[in-house]
Amino acid sequence: MIRHLLFTVSFVGILADLPGWNLLFGIDVLNETYKEPLTFDNPVPKWIKGSLIRNGPARYGMGKHSFRNVFDGYAKLYSWQFPGNGSAYFSSKFVQSKSYKESLSINDVAPYQTFDNLVPPRTFMEQEMSVVNGMDNMNVNIYNFSGDCVILTDMWKLYVVNCYTLETIRECNPKIPGAKTSFPYMGILSVAHPLQEYGTSHHLTFLQSQGMVPEVASKFTLVRTKSADIREKIAEWEVKKMPYLHSFSTTERYAIILACPLYINIEKLLTGHLPVDSMFFDKDEPTLTYIVNIKTGKVTTLTTENVFTLHHVNAYELDEDTIFMDIVSYPDAAVVSVLEMDIIMNETRRNAYPFKPSLKRFRIDLKAEKMTPISFDVNPKVPHVNMLEAPTINELYRSKHYCYVYGTVYKSDFKIYGNFSFVKKDLCNTTGDLSWSLPGHYPMEGWFVLDPNGSVEDDGVLMLPVLDGNLGKSYLLILDPKTLKPITKSYMPFNIPFHFHGRFIKNLF
Repeated sequence: MIRHLLFTVSFVGILADLPGWNLLFGIDVLNETYKEPLTFDNPVPKWIKGSLIRNGPARYGMGKHSFRNVFDGYAKLYSWQFPGNGSAYFSSKFVQSKSYKESLSINDVAPYQTFDNLVPPRTFMEQEMSVVNGMDNMNVNIYNFSGDCVILTDMWKLYVVNCYTLETIRECNPKIPGAKTSFPYMGILSVAHPLQEYGTSHHLTFLQSQGMVPEVASKFTLVRTKSADIREKIAEWEVKKMPYLHSFSTTERYAIILACPLYINIEKLLTGHLPVDSMFFDKDEPTLTYIVNIKTGKVTTLTTENVFTLHHVNAYELDEDTIFMDIVSYPDAAVVSVLEMDIIMNETRRNAYPFKPSLKRFRIDLKAEKMTPISFDVNPKVPHVNMLEAPTINELYRSKHYCYVYGTVYKSDFKIYGNFSFVKKDLCNTTGDLSWSLPGHYPMEGWFVLDPNGSVEDDGVLMLPVLDGNLGKSYLLILDPKTLKPITKSYMPFNIPFHFHGRFIKNLF
């Protein structure tokens, strides 16, 4: 159903909006299923063995309250299982977090921290209780940490789930031996995109510890993740101000934080203000970059132009002293608010919103301690390709020289937010840029699945959920990365609304 007054008002305008747009945001999809057989219109390659698992919001309120922001929708997992014999199955289940279970028990939104306010708004005391309980809805990403499947957001806390059944197992707040995380520090922030450490099965991530009193500086801790619970401190350093982070980059020797000047006012946050109202972007400040030597822990700090990013693409070492780092850049942090319901569900406001992603490369000269931004050439045949978001690559090329990045463009004609395309950007030869789209179809984040017998970077398939707005039905699309032409697709037993991230876990089915 449409959630309460905010969505009812918006729905009046949706009737003349893009086909099926209302199915992407704001409508609860409560269906769950387990290993439901799928039928594809063409055979599935039999070398595909594993599961594509994705995470995102699918319920936008409970009882008398609704969420104002897509970021706050209750987490739901989706899994497409491929046993390697041409068959496929689909499972979906809501994450049974504390906040979700308590909300179900009281038939209302339980008092846990949300990014934005509710409709109707929480009282001051309710918001204070939400701050005490913290954020508990892990609806952004999913990882396999050495056999432990975990779901996470930009918080240090995470949940462990069963990736075979999608059952929620437990919450987890892993300790870091040797790191100071208790008062006068508040260590609750991290990144939703940990990265595999080069040449190992481990992952790298960061803990951001906010100083709670004026004389105590905030600090970053670079952390090696060996499992859901086992962590190691690699490096730790102080910062004057703590930026908001969502992702970072790694190379063979380095972890790289682009500390864009979007900050959280901790005093406002702790006195009942919402995260969305506690964040501010300083357009006059340069962007700091912390380059951490993974082996020695040495931190080099550089400055570059004022810029904002949510998603890093990849980075690699060109030679001993030169690093290339690629990001999806923005001129400011306006993108953080684009998923507010009264923007994303209002055609006029959505199209007018300053949403301007652009692929950008930074050349980092370690010897000269200098960063130089580089823009990629535009292919006039597919000029929108450089505006991709939700970037993914062939993970075999993580931290290595690479050519191809895949992503979704949300404004392909530069006018209508909702004119979606799925694209391939060739960073080595602009003539290789490609785009796939259909009118009224909304592709989401894709994932590159490596062909185990492949020999070049784009040997494999791309898997992406798509909403067919004309039919009002979702399907899983498998594309050929070399051409972006469809190989096969299967319609789902129920709709899959807009969601965030996921990955393919091989040999898991």
